[in-house]
Amino acid sequence: MREIYFIGGSPCCGKSTIAEKISEKYGFLYYKADDFLTEFIEKGGADGHEWLKYVSEMSLDQLWLRAPEILNDEALLIYEKLFPYFINGLNKLDADTPIITEGAAFAPSLVYKAGVDKTHYVCLVPTKEFQIRHYSKRLWVKDYLELCSDKDKAFSNWMERDVLFALSVLSQAKEIGYAAFVVDGAKSIDESYQFVINAFSL
Repeated sequence: MREIYFIGGSPCCGKSTIAEKISEKYGFLYYKADDFLTEFIEKGGADGHEWLKYVSEMSLDQLWLRAPEILNDEALLIYEKLFPYFINGLNKLDADTPIITEGAAFAPSLVYKAGVDKTHYVCLVPTKEFQIRHYSKRLWVKDYLELCSDKDKAFSNWMERDVLFALSVLSQAKEIGYAAFVVDGAKSIDESYQFVINAFSL
C-alpha cells in the first residue's frame, strides 16, 4: 500500500526543511507542493475552473491590495480546487517508495476527506511574530513585490492573510485530531523535526 506522509499548515515554519531531513534520513521521495502551484493553477484554469483562471491572470495589485480576510478565504478555496491535482501528482510517483510531501496546499480538512489517518499528517504553523520576522529576511520577497504600487501595504496584507490562514488550518487540525505544532522560535528546527517524526511514528 502506498505510504504518503503529509506536512501541512501555514508558510514559514520549517515544513520544507523538515521534509528534506526526513527524505534524507529515511530514503523517502520528497514532493514539494509549492513547486507545482503555478503549474496546477494554470492547468486548473485551462480545465475550466474559472476561479483559478481569474487568479492566474491577477496583477500583484489586484492580488495583494485587498482585505486579508478576503485573501484568506480565497487561499482556502484555491487549495480546495487544486487538491485533486496534487493528489494526482503524488499518485504518479513510485508506489514502492514512501513519500514525504509538504505544503500549505494540504489543509487538514482536505487530507481528512481524502482518508489520511492521524499517523500520516502533521500541521505546522508559525506565530505571527516568527512569521513576519523570517519573511522579512527573505530577499526574494522584496523582488517579488517590485511591481506593486504600494509595497508596504501589499506585504502587510500578505502577512495578515498568512496569520489568518494559520489560525484556520490550526483550528481544523485540532478539531479533526491531527498533530499540530506552533513554531515560535523558542524551540530549534531539530525539536520541530522530532515532533514530526514522533507524530508519524517513524
